Amino acid sequence: MYDDASSAPPRSRAEQMVRAAWILGLGGLIPFVVGAWMIVTGSEVIPLPDLPFVVLSYGAIILSFLGGIRWGAALNEPGRQSPTALAQSVIPAVGAWVCVLLPSPWSFVGLAVAFVLQGLWDVAAIRAGRIATPWFAPLRVVLTVGAVLSLAVIAYASAQPVAY
Repeated sequence: MYDDASSAPPRSRAEQMVRAAWILGLGGLIPFVVGAWMIVTGSEVIPLPDLPFVVLSYGAIILSFLGGIRWGAALNEPGRQSPTALAQSVIPAVGAWVCVLLPSPWSFVGLAVAFVLQGLWDVAAIRAGRIATPWFAPLRVVLTVGAVLSLAVIAYASAQPVAY
C-alpha cells in the first residue's frame, strides 16, 4: 500500500496548502487571544501599560498583511489587473496606522471594525472569483471572528477604570 505506517494516502500539494494556511492562521490568533486574556486577568508578564499597545501593534501588522494579500491578488487577477485594485489594497495598512494613533478604547474598536470590513471585502472577492481560492473564505471568517472578539474584549477592558 503506502510506505509510511498510516493507511492514509499522501496529501496533495493543494491539501497541504489549505492545511498550512489553517495552522498558520489559527496560530496567528494566539497573540490576540492571549493578549486579551492577559489584559483581562491583569497578567504582569508584559507590564499592563505596554500590553494593550503590543496587541494593538500586532493587530495593525496583521491588517496590513491582509492588505498585502489583496495586493498580490490584484497583481494576479487574470484580465482584471487595475491600478484601482492596487490602490484599494493599501487601505488596510493606512487604516491600521490610523487605529494605532487613536486613543484607547477607540483604537481597538477601530481595528475591530477594520477587520470586519476587510473580512467582508475578502469573502466578497472570493465569491466573485477575484480571489481564486474558495477555501480561503471560511478561513477568513474564522480568523476575523477570533480577532474581532479579542479586540472587542480588549476595548471593553481598556475602557474600564483601573484600580491601583
